[in-house]
Amino acid sequence: MPVNKTEHLVYTFLMVLFMASVMTTYNVVLHNGLSVESLKIAWLTFPFTFVAAFLCEWFLVGKLAMKLSHNFLKEDDLLLKKILITALCFVTGMVVLMSFLGPLIANGLSSDLIEIWVKGIPINFAMAFPLQLIIAGPLVGFVFRKYFPIGTIVVPSEEV
Repeated sequence: MPVNKTEHLVYTFLMVLFMASVMTTYNVVLHNGLSVESLKIAWLTFPFTFVAAFLCEWFLVGKLAMKLSHNFLKEDDLLLKKILITALCFVTGMVVLMSFLGPLIANGLSSDLIEIWVKGIPINFAMAFPLQLIIAGPLVGFVFRKYFPIGTIVVPSEEV
């Protein structure tokens, strides 16, 4: 999708914005039940979750996921295989990290943090992977290219 580093930054921002908002709400509702209070907690927690998710994605998971996915893919692989493998690498990395950081942000260091983390990984993966494949990927990709057609986000030239 993105063709340069600036587009990559914008695309990552949009993807993390969508995924973090849905996953934050999902986790709060999962643990507290569906209520106005849960939605309020999700709304108030979201800025911290978004910043943590963006930093994880931009500085760690994104680079690692791309390297890892390239190990499993060949140039002539089907587009569907490329999408599935790349999404699997990204989602797995983000789920592992955010399943730890989410409870840490919400509860701080607690004696059951590791237990919550380990139990949260499959629960979050079961939501995040289909969300990424079926909704977030197509939706964010569509919105990104609608508002930022190829060539409209230009990389500032380096000054000499």
